[in-house]
Amino acid sequence: MYLAGLDHARLTTLLELRSDVLVEPVPRSVAELAERLGGVDSLARALPEMNRDEVVVAELVALLGDAEPAAVAVRLRAPEADVRQVIDGLCARGLAWSVDGRVGLPERLAEHLAEGVDGFRPIAVIGRQTNVESLRKAVAGLGGAPDGLRKPELIERLAELVTDPDTVARAMAGLPQAARKHLDRLLRGEYLYFGSRGGPEESLLRAGLIVEGAYHHAELPREVAVALRLTEAGGLAGCPCIPVSADDPDDGRAGAETALLALTTLLDEARRRPLAALKKGGVGARERTRLSTRLGLADPALWIDIAYAAGLLARVSDGYAPTAEYDEWRDAEPGIRWARIAVTWFDLDLAPTSREIEDGEVAPPLPLESAAGMLRRALLRAAEGGRSLQAAGNRIDWFCPLHGYDDAGRARKTAAALHEARVLGVAVGDRLSALGECLIAAGRGPGAADELAAGCAHLLPAAAGLVVLQSDLTAVVSGQLSAATARVVAAAAVPEAHGAATIWRFTPESVRSALDVGWTADELRAELSNATDHPLPQPLDYLITDVARRHSAVRVRAVRACVTGSEVEIAEILHTRALRTLGLQRLAPTVLASAAEVDEVLSRLRGAGFSPMPEDANGVVIVPDRTGPPSPGVRTIPVRGRVTAADLAIRLLDAGNTPAPVSQAHAELTSFAPHLDGAEVAVLADALERGLDVRIGYRNKKGNVTVREIRPQQLYGRWLIAWCHLRSAEREFTVAGIESVSPVG
Repeated sequence: MYLAGLDHARLTTLLELRSDVLVEPVPRSVAELAERLGGVDSLARALPEMNRDEVVVAELVALLGDAEPAAVAVRLRAPEADVRQVIDGLCARGLAWSVDGRVGLPERLAEHLAEGVDGFRPIAVIGRQTNVESLRKAVAGLGGAPDGLRKPELIERLAELVTDPDTVARAMAGLPQAARKHLDRLLRGEYLYFGSRGGPEESLLRAGLIVEGAYHHAELPREVAVALRLTEAGGLAGCPCIPVSADDPDDGRAGAETALLALTTLLDEARRRPLAALKKGGVGARERTRLSTRLGLADPALWIDIAYAAGLLARVSDGYAPTAEYDEWRDAEPGIRWARIAVTWFDLDLAPTSREIEDGEVAPPLPLESAAGMLRRALLRAAEGGRSLQAAGNRIDWFCPLHGYDDAGRARKTAAALHEARVLGVAVGDRLSALGECLIAAGRGPGAADELAAGCAHLLPAAAGLVVLQSDLTAVVSGQLSAATARVVAAAAVPEAHGAATIWRFTPESVRSALDVGWTADELRAELSNATDHPLPQPLDYLITDVARRHSAVRVRAVRACVTGSEVEIAEILHTRALRTLGLQRLAPTVLASAAEVDEVLSRLRGAGFSPMPEDANGVVIVPDRTGPPSPGVRTIPVRGRVTAADLAIRLLDAGNTPAPVSQAHAELTSFAPHLDGAEVAVLADALERGLDVRIGYRNKKGNVTVREIRPQQLYGRWLIAWCHLRSAEREFTVAGIESVSPVG
């Protein structure tokens, strides 16, 4: 096995490049590592980083089967050294293996790249079901000499001809346009058999590109389909030469500081008033327009997506508001704050400023399946080292061939990536900034933000914000204020204008709002004085004093429960000693009020020997729901442990291929799901035993396949009972219907 032959250094490098396998439960043997690397989710993370030459070589190996590098080079008409270099790159990331001089691919990757030709039958099978004359015709059409050959020899000769790229290319060159279109449709799998003779089909038969099979139906041989696929792919192009940008280098500090200010401004506004959410979730266009007008933000969707993905913004009952982590992030050093949002943006799968779909748009921060992140990362990596971003964008198809966009879509996503990079300070003009170069060097993964923060600390020094209180009851704010200062300004004043500096105005209403939420007049004076290191202007001091003097003159008492009954029962309840702590007060001869919750009042009255029932606002008795309380809708993802690549490499080399001990859950799952490999069973068993989330591909009894994130709870025979996050409810899954498993978190 290829992996078993790697030394510690090469295995460590592979694990660093495929860091998803470092998440617990980590592979316990080399065999289990091979299964994890060949899993659906792991391959889905690795494929976007393949360049065009790697895709071409991998597709050829998938179509031809295990092959020697020399044979691959001959087929691609490329120097063997170049082919070996590409193969070495694939092997280093576990996307190929090389054993005894032959190159192969993980099974799932080979199936994926060879998809589209598996439905065609090989010449050897078709030839056994056709007549000699049809075989002679096909051999002659491809330029061979069929005379004197018997049927087995004709089949062998035809197989040689259709596997020769030059022969197939000559046959293709002589086809009329109509026949080429027929062949393209046949290759796409639109249909496998022609129903009538003549025209395009006859041209293809004469050229030897299709052969009469059983019942005189013409078939496209698998060998021809493979040859055509390889012809479409072309040969190795080599990494395009991206010229150095003509723009002067820039550290990117101005853009980064502007980005931090924009994100902070948005989140401060969301703390004062949660961002309005649509019924289906997300922040709609109207709310984003309000934010742009009120706060002067050019790209609110960008900041909403970044804040949500970074864990600084979350959904609450009345919209989206900052999380508990926000204050800690806000008071951190600029380098730490910028590193967190830059890494978050770099990892996003979508383009926040290009969220369009066929039916309109998906409002931020709702999830959206997109390859825009794949393009963004490829573009920035291609421009590393001061190269031109524009030139890299023009050659992006080599660096990211699997993006799946047409020309217009690719142009939109590339333009969005460049715009967002410039807004964040990652790029300035046509090149990466010094901060952008640090971002690419830090890469992705759990420690990327810390590494980036350390690398860019000298580029983003701390600079205190400035508050100037003026006699006209305004405050001029510039720079980045501390969380405490920003909170008091936002609580006691309203913004009037945004720009290089923000103008805030103190009004009776704004000061009263601060007092309403718990500030005292003395606290406002002290905090505002500390923010400026100067005494308050007299007009502002008078304003605070005047508002505070009138504040709380009118009071409102909370009444959570109201008890009604006959005058006799109300009097008895009021004088029951056991109920005194409820704070009951008589509002009328038959009405009592309490500040306690309704459930507590009901429980206490029943405990004291009374028989109350709850009622609604219309006086209708509420019948309790016997089904119990609903399951919580808020999802918390337990954090999985991680190990370092070097430590895991040591473990695997020490373990070799020795089978690891398995638990009872592991053994039961194996018996019910023999189609899952050992690594997938290990992940599922670990999630069941530890209450962790996993992502599964599930096929129901109707044959429909969905991807679910579940938290397994119990294995009951061949059924797995789990909490399904897609349905926000408990569901039962047949273990046999689970087709893939990978860890979440």
